[in-house]
Amino acid sequence: MGEHVNVDNFVVAETARMFAALQAAAGGVNTFRHNSEPAPIDEQAVVRLNRDTLYSFAIADISAGATLTLPEAGDRYMSAMIVNESHLINRIFHTAGSFELTPEEFGSPHVLIAVRILADPDDEADLAVVGDLQKGISVEARSSAPFVLAEYDAESLEETRGALLTLAKGVGGYHGMFGTAEEIIPVRHLIGTASGWGGLPESEAVYVGVDTALPPGSYTMTMRDAPVDAFWSISVYNAEGYFEPNAAGRYTINSITAEKAPDGSVTVRFVDDPDTRTPNAIPVPPGRNLLVRLYRPKAAYFDGTWTVPLITADLPRTP
Repeated sequence: MGEHVNVDNFVVAETARMFAALQAAAGGVNTFRHNSEPAPIDEQAVVRLNRDTLYSFAIADISAGATLTLPEAGDRYMSAMIVNESHLINRIFHTAGSFELTPEEFGSPHVLIAVRILADPDDEADLAVVGDLQKGISVEARSSAPFVLAEYDAESLEETRGALLTLAKGVGGYHGMFGTAEEIIPVRHLIGTASGWGGLPESEAVYVGVDTALPPGSYTMTMRDAPVDAFWSISVYNAEGYFEPNAAGRYTINSITAEKAPDGSVTVRFVDDPDTRTPNAIPVPPGRNLLVRLYRPKAAYFDGTWTVPLITADLPRTP
């Protein structure tokens, strides 16, 4: 039996579990795994995964220093987030070049390097372009000790995560959940570690949970003039925070791939039909929860000038 897990050590225990899983998925320490296609529904490594960007990730040993190299992506959104063993994010890189990673700056001997590059999941040519960019991502570390998972009690880890996920249902946003030690709010960081491990800080992306405690039926949300410098997306998850497989293969709508109205707005439909072919429609599973992501949000979001639209009933159209 391993170390008992409660709210005092959950953040470190959950992060250790994730580091070990990601290191194994990459094939070892200091090794990048590049996902050249949108995240497979049957291989969701983290809760509330997004399918708008292609991921590259590595668990790096930076105990003796390491060099991260990123390619030139032009105007395309690219971010390289560095997460330490306390689930803190001290820096995010966006530009091409080589960058030094040290334990002094990042706070632990091992870190997760998580690179996101914007891609159109329905365009094979665009996916190929991003695949070529991923080949330009590398890490050269001066030590190669693998991350070793400490022994934690699995039952208490699961129980603590479950309790925190219950608390997360009443939280409408991710303010204070991700970032540096100075940026986070400890109790919200604790909840965020359970409900959205690996999330980006607010300066990079805003995550807004949407209340879906509604009667059965079809609903819509119309996104208009969203204040973002990059893009926005809406994703539908099941009660546990994972994509629920559906026959339509639809799980998210974003501002790049959505069908737009003449005024540029996008009406997203949430339907019970798992095989829907309606434009901008996403099937919703039981226990559904919705997440709106705003990448590179502008001041209008933070000062309240713009808010995420309400969900409304999808009324039958007049012939």
